[in-house]
Amino acid sequence: MSKNKLGIAILWHQHQPYYKNSSGIYQMPWVRFHSTKDYLDMLLVQKEYPKIKQNVNLVPSLLLQIQDYVENGAKDNVWVLTEKPAEELNLEDKKKILANFFLANIDHMIKPYHRFYELYIKYKVYLKNESPEKQAESFSATDYRDLQVLYNLGWIGMESRKRPGIDKLFKKNRNYTEADKMALLQEIREIMKDIVPTAKEMWESGAIELSTTPFYHPILPLLCNVHTGRDSSPDIRLPQQQFSHPEDAEMQVARGIEYFEKLFGRRPVGMWPSEGSVSVQALEIIARQGLEWAATDEGILANTLHGDFSHAKIYQPYCLDTGKNQINLFFRDHYLSDAIGFVYSNWPSDRAVEDLKNRFYAIRRLLSDNYGEHSLEKFVVPIILDGENCWEYYEGDGKPFLRQLYQMLSDDPLVETVTLGESLKRAKSPERLNKLHPGSWINSNFNIWIGAEEDNKSWDILAQTREFLVEEEKTGLYPEEVLNQAWERIYVAEGSDWNWWYGDEHSSANDMEFDQLYREHLIEVYKLLGQDPPAILYQTIKRVHFDRFVSTRPKNFINPDIDGRSSYFYEWVGAAVYEPGKTAQSAMHQVTRVLDRLFVGFDVGHLYIRLDFLKRPDPLTEFVLAIKRPHHLTVVISPLRGVIEKFKMQDGTQQKTNLKPTYKLDRIMEVGISFDDLEVQAGDILGFQLQVKLNGQPVEEFPRINLVDLEVPSKEFELIEWSV
Repeated sequence: MSKNKLGIAILWHQHQPYYKNSSGIYQMPWVRFHSTKDYLDMLLVQKEYPKIKQNVNLVPSLLLQIQDYVENGAKDNVWVLTEKPAEELNLEDKKKILANFFLANIDHMIKPYHRFYELYIKYKVYLKNESPEKQAESFSATDYRDLQVLYNLGWIGMESRKRPGIDKLFKKNRNYTEADKMALLQEIREIMKDIVPTAKEMWESGAIELSTTPFYHPILPLLCNVHTGRDSSPDIRLPQQQFSHPEDAEMQVARGIEYFEKLFGRRPVGMWPSEGSVSVQALEIIARQGLEWAATDEGILANTLHGDFSHAKIYQPYCLDTGKNQINLFFRDHYLSDAIGFVYSNWPSDRAVEDLKNRFYAIRRLLSDNYGEHSLEKFVVPIILDGENCWEYYEGDGKPFLRQLYQMLSDDPLVETVTLGESLKRAKSPERLNKLHPGSWINSNFNIWIGAEEDNKSWDILAQTREFLVEEEKTGLYPEEVLNQAWERIYVAEGSDWNWWYGDEHSSANDMEFDQLYREHLIEVYKLLGQDPPAILYQTIKRVHFDRFVSTRPKNFINPDIDGRSSYFYEWVGAAVYEPGKTAQSAMHQVTRVLDRLFVGFDVGHLYIRLDFLKRPDPLTEFVLAIKRPHHLTVVISPLRGVIEKFKMQDGTQQKTNLKPTYKLDRIMEVGISFDDLEVQAGDILGFQLQVKLNGQPVEEFPRINLVDLEVPSKEFELIEWSV
C-alpha cells in the first residue's frame, strides 16, 4: 500500500423501518423493493472491481424483515394486491392498485417502459378528473395484470434484471399471464435470498466491512434522556413526559449486535449510530458492547472543537474517552456525502466522477500541505450516506455512475478505497477527545425527532405506554412470552423513522400509513395484556399529510428597486414568500443548500423574484427558472456573464433570446422579467421551478416535486386583492 495514497472510505447505510402490522402483513413494500433494486445489486456491481473496498452498514430490523420474506414467506400490501388474479379484483382492490402502483420515479422507473407509461398516462392524465370509482372501472383485467407485473418489475435492479426469468418478463412488455406473475414473485424471493450470503462472502474476502446499527434504529441519545435534545438546541420545546431509559438504548445495541452475529457468524467492529446520532452517554453504551468505532457527521466535530476546528481535521479518526471506556470516531465529509446523495443524480456520470476526483485531489493537497505527504497514511476521507433511496433519481439506477467511480478509484495513483477498520489500523494513534457535542448528522442536533408538536406527542404516548407496561409487569400476572411480545412493540416504537415523518420537515405519500403503524404498535401493547388502549392512540398524530407544499398567491402589486439589497421595509411586502428549508422533504434530507427564502411578486407587467441565501453563492452560480405552465420555457440568469437568456423549443430546434438583464446580485438577488418576455398574459397560470446551478450542474431545486403557481394579474388585481 503506497504511503502516498489517500484513503477514501465509503459507507453505504442500508436501512428500512419495521413495517409489519398486527395482521402479520408488511404495511409497505419498501424492504422488498430496495432488496430487489439496491441491496444485492450494489454488491454485485462492486464485485466487478476487485481493487475496491467499501463499508456496508446493515440495520438489524432491515435484516430481520429480509429474512422473514426469505424464510417465512412474508408478504407486503403490494404483494397481496399483486398475487390476486386480475379477474377477481374488487372495486377496493382496484382503487388501491391505482393509488399505490405508480409510486416510483416517473422519469427513470416508469417512462422508459412503454406499457407502464401508457397505463400511467391513462390514470394521471386522461382520467385525472374522474372519480376513483370511474377511474377503477376504466381499466380492464389485462390492464390491471400488466400493472401488477410492471410495478414489481420496475423495482428490480439493473443487475438482477439479468436473471433469465426476469429478463424474459421485461422483454414481454405487456399481456402478462397469471403464471408470469407467480414466476415473478418467486424470482423476487430468490433475489432476496442472495443478499445476506453475498454480503457475508464479500466480508470474509475483505472486499467490504460490515457494520451495524441499534436494532430498531432508535436515536440513542434521546432514548437515554430526551433532555439531551436541549443540550444541542437550548430553546427546543421538550415533550411533557420525561423519557429517560438508557437500559432500552443498551438493549437496542446489544440485541442488534447479537442478531447481526447470528446471521453473519461474527460480530461487527463498528457501528453507524442511527442518523449519526451521538452523545457521550450513547457512545459509552456502544463502547461497553465491545465495538471499536462509531461514525457521525463533521458538524459534531466542529461543534466539539469550536475555534480549534478546521476542515482538514475531519479526515482522521479520533479516540473518545467516555469516562469508563474508549471508542474511536470517524466524522463524515458532509459535502461529499450530500453530493452523491442529492447533487450528482442530475449530472452526467463522467462529470460527476471527475468532480469527485478533483475534490479528492484538493483534500489530498490540503493534507499534504498541512502535515506532509509522508503523513497521508493516517488520514481518511469518510463518505457516509443512504445506500438505497438516491439511486432512483440517477440514470440507470446509478449503475453508470458507480461503475465510473469504481473504475476511477481502481486506477488512480493518488487515492484508494479502504474500509474504516483498515484506516483505523493505519492511523495507529488517533488524536484524543475528552468531550463531544451531542447531535445527529442533520444540523448537529436532534430537532428532526423532537421539539415539533407531532414529535413531542409521539414521545409522550410512547412514554405513557412504556410506563403502563412496566406497572403491569410488576403484577406478575402475565406469562413471560406475552411480556416479551409487548416489550418488542415498545422497542419497535422507539425507532427513529416514526418521528422522521412527524413534524414539518418530511412528508411522503405514505404519511398516514406511518402514523397508523406507529400507533398500532403501541395499541398492541395494551391488547397483548388484555387491556383497553387509551382513546388517544386512536387519534392521528399527523395533522396534515403529503403533499404539504402550498403555492401562495401574492397579495398586492410590488415595485422593488432591483439593487440586490433590501432597500426599505415595504419593498417586498405583498409578495409570496417560500422557505425551502421548511418545505417537507422525503426519505432523504438535504442539508447542503444555498437558498434561504424565495420571494415571488408582480406588478401588472412584470414578474419579480428575490432570493435570500444561506451563504453567498459561488461566482459561477447560475439561476434557472424552469417554466412548465402554461408552456415550456427556460430562463437562465447568469450574474457572472451579466445576462438573462430565454430558451424555447421552436419547430424541433432550441431558440435563444437575450432578455433585458434586469437583476442585481449583492446581499440578496433581485430579478425583474416582463410577462411579455415570458409569453403569458392576464389570467394565465404561470408555473415554474427554480434551479440553482454551479458549473452548469444542478445543486438545488425548489420546489422539488411541485410548481410555484401564480395567476398573471390584470390591471384590476389590486382592486380585488387590496390589503393593508
